[in-house]
Amino acid sequence: MQAKTYLHGSVRLSEIHRGRARDVPVWELRYRLPSGKDSRKVLGKAWLKASRPAAGYMTEAQANARAQAFLDDHAEAVPDDRRAFGRAADDFLRVCEVEKGLRGSTLHEYAKIGKRLADRPWRSMSWNTRPLDTFTPDDLFAVRAELLGCRTPDTLNHYRRVVRGIFGTSPTSPALAWTWVTAKVESEGKLHFYDPEQVARLVADAATETDAAIYTLATQAGPRMSEIRALRVGNVDLEVGLVRFEDGYTTHGGHAGNKGRRVRSVPMSDAVARALLPFCRSRGEDALVFEHPMNTREPVCHVTTHRHFKSAAKRAGLPEIRFHDLRHSFGTQAIRAFNIYDVQRMMGHRSITTTERYLHYAPDPDAAAKLSALWQPTAPVVAISRAA
Repeated sequence: MQAKTYLHGSVRLSEIHRGRARDVPVWELRYRLPSGKDSRKVLGKAWLKASRPAAGYMTEAQANARAQAFLDDHAEAVPDDRRAFGRAADDFLRVCEVEKGLRGSTLHEYAKIGKRLADRPWRSMSWNTRPLDTFTPDDLFAVRAELLGCRTPDTLNHYRRVVRGIFGTSPTSPALAWTWVTAKVESEGKLHFYDPEQVARLVADAATETDAAIYTLATQAGPRMSEIRALRVGNVDLEVGLVRFEDGYTTHGGHAGNKGRRVRSVPMSDAVARALLPFCRSRGEDALVFEHPMNTREPVCHVTTHRHFKSAAKRAGLPEIRFHDLRHSFGTQAIRAFNIYDVQRMMGHRSITTTERYLHYAPDPDAAAKLSALWQPTAPVVAISRAA
């Protein structure tokens, strides 16, 4: 962006006005208009002590930040690297929403990250008003170091997207200091789920019929929580025996398609059909299968559902896992009867690598015999005597 009409100025302490001493010294911004005319603006009463400023007063650092905001607001064009961090974060969110069309839940997460970063202290102010050209790679290294070990790789990569969106990726951008974190695929030892016997106990100890149906659907069809909340009666085909997952609902994003935005169909087991029938019978196709008990036509509350799940698992004497791990219950069982590509399609995985973690749970009783047969000699072994 060109800086032809960007305003430049400096902050000074003013103790005299029109030849008379001021009652209280003030911080004054002196700047030059594009026409070449010099101008001034009183920013506020000056606080010159080392303590926290009293109400109505400001430190020199605060005056500089207010001056920067004033210059930016009154310029027709602000160089990208002179924008305040908060303004650049807002610009990034607008691009994500308008141009990229990201889901509401993703925008909400990016906004939270931007707010956390903007609230970081800088001098006596915060990053919110800090110009981008005052940042160095060390500033971002420090944030990344704080997050390592206490945040998941996915969260760290969310931060990376926000940081790079705010600072850009030019060769001089400090955001290049924030490298990508490789998320480790859950290994067999870290993959948590319930087996069929444990699922039966969970369903039996469900607090309500709705909870029992949700647990059955989650473990025998593998939907995500957002897909359960968005499931409509028209997506449940009892005649054909299929459940279609084509939408996802999150509290902050509303209805915005499922993860990956791919419609997928999953065969409906007898248990799933019996569990969903009472919620679909004599209802319109647009009706939600699982509605909020107090707010008609609103999806079931994910917080309440999660809390009920934890309580039911405890009553059933089951190990503590996440609600999302019920989806792993489906994956570990489906791989026993279907090939890996069918499982990938039913679970809606973008990459086959994600589905491969379930291969450990696909036993082949004949594998040992098949492998042994490969090493059986096909002809008699003739002993060769050594020459004397």
